[in-house]
Amino acid sequence: MTTSWAQAGAWLEQTGSGFLSASSRARETGTELGAYASYGLSRNLTFGLDINQSDDSGFQSAHALAFARLPLRQRKAGWQLAVELGAGLGQRDADWTPMQRLTLSAGRALSWRGRDGWLAVDLGREWHDAGDAWKLDGTLGLHRSQGPAPIVQVELYQPDYGDLAWKILPGLRWRLSPDRELLTGLEWRSFGEARLGLKVELWHRF
Repeated sequence: MTTSWAQAGAWLEQTGSGFLSASSRARETGTELGAYASYGLSRNLTFGLDINQSDDSGFQSAHALAFARLPLRQRKAGWQLAVELGAGLGQRDADWTPMQRLTLSAGRALSWRGRDGWLAVDLGREWHDAGDAWKLDGTLGLHRSQGPAPIVQVELYQPDYGDLAWKILPGLRWRLSPDRELLTGLEWRSFGEARLGLKVELWHRF
């Protein structure tokens, strides 16, 4: 099994290869846009960028982070482990201030009833003037040789001084070409005036 379509932090990119994604989440109260890129600089180093912007929470929020991913355990089978160090800027309203993120990622290939897939879990700690927080993201995806393939993502966000926020994103992956897929799905979240939204994401491997 390969995780080539998942922007999963547990796997490092192969040297000279990379992954790009562009995403949009549309809600009645606004939109959220994201861009992600990762590239294998060497066998033991993946470099990337993570950019996000949202305007639907009553204020502008955004971040732009550069990150380096390093291996902790990379094997052909079993659990894969990696650590990611990120730094950049975060925005709250009009103010941009320094932001850092440390992420521990675990993932593995799955086989269920003759179907291949993957499971990925990312535990992160963020430091930012707007508030420090913990993040826990999980992805379960299955592969299909033909037709759409199911995927479910869960996102948890726990600020040090605030309530837990969660999002559940069920979706389908549509293969457009050997190197490109389109993800379409729903977003259901625990906060905000608009709890339900639509997600569209384009994945490209190069």
